[in-house]
Amino acid sequence: MTEYYPWQETQWRSLTERRLQDALPHALLLHGPSGIGKADFAARFAHSLLCQQNHADGRPCGRCPSCLLYAADNHPDSYLIEPDKEGGQIKIDQIRALIADIGLSSHSGGYKVVIIRPAEAMNTAAANSLLKTLEEPPAKTLIMLLAEQLTRLPATVRSRCQIVRFNLPDKALAQCWLVDKLAEKKVVLANPDDAARLLAMTHGAPLKAFADAEKDLLGLRKSLFESLAGLAGGRLDPIKTAGEWVKIEQSMPIKYLYDWVSDMIRLRQVPGCFGERAEYQKVLHSLSGELDVQKLYIYLDRIAESLQLMAQLNPLPIIESLLIQWANIPKQKTGTQG
Repeated sequence: MTEYYPWQETQWRSLTERRLQDALPHALLLHGPSGIGKADFAARFAHSLLCQQNHADGRPCGRCPSCLLYAADNHPDSYLIEPDKEGGQIKIDQIRALIADIGLSSHSGGYKVVIIRPAEAMNTAAANSLLKTLEEPPAKTLIMLLAEQLTRLPATVRSRCQIVRFNLPDKALAQCWLVDKLAEKKVVLANPDDAARLLAMTHGAPLKAFADAEKDLLGLRKSLFESLAGLAGGRLDPIKTAGEWVKIEQSMPIKYLYDWVSDMIRLRQVPGCFGERAEYQKVLHSLSGELDVQKLYIYLDRIAESLQLMAQLNPLPIIESLLIQWANIPKQKTGTQG
């Protein structure tokens, strides 16, 4: 990333001004949905803090010794804490090692910058271990925690950070950025309307839409969604379908499943909320219109738990269980007991 994204200008200016006034807090909680560039923003701001010759607007110079070290992913005052594998936990040993490191003097005489992502991945022991440092950090140290779901973070952690909110960008801005980015990367869409369709499918998250376009995932998403309808209608076998889903990259189908069930719940709560995607709304309604919404909530929790388990266990039986449960949910109409 060479610049912050256009929809992050307000956050960049605010933090840069506070830095110039020597009024930065010791801990920031960057909160917002996935796919909008929180991690890139944090990395860019960390780079800015470590640079020795910033531009007037806070951008790093890219030429000083600190910038060269940062570009080589080798700056001794930059720390990134994340799970060892996707869906894993951030453990107490990682936090203890971090605390020991940032307690030492800065190598460059300036800031020490820590990025913890996703902050929700910290297990209870790790979060508790971090509390004292969040409350009384070493001088010239900034800790940035990145989170999508604040409720999954202990209140004790949240209360020790200043929240910086990142919202989905304006639709026109997001589509303009996406079209330009696709052209820059020479990604050719089959249909001129596909950029808008990609953004709609990713709920307006530009980076998610771009990743889907690069991987040519429009067709895959359509196929998976059709198989979901086939399972609900009894036309497909969940065991056979699970065998096909498990061949797809990582846990992608289950992440899509989570999105779709979330959309079903949203449609039940706000009828007509997907009016701009009439066909999608129609299919969602046909799949969930008569279902007990409480059972959809329970199923959504089951999907979230399964995503975590898939990082540790054989994914096939987990996917089989999820699809068997989905195939049976349509039998449990609204008002059905048990």
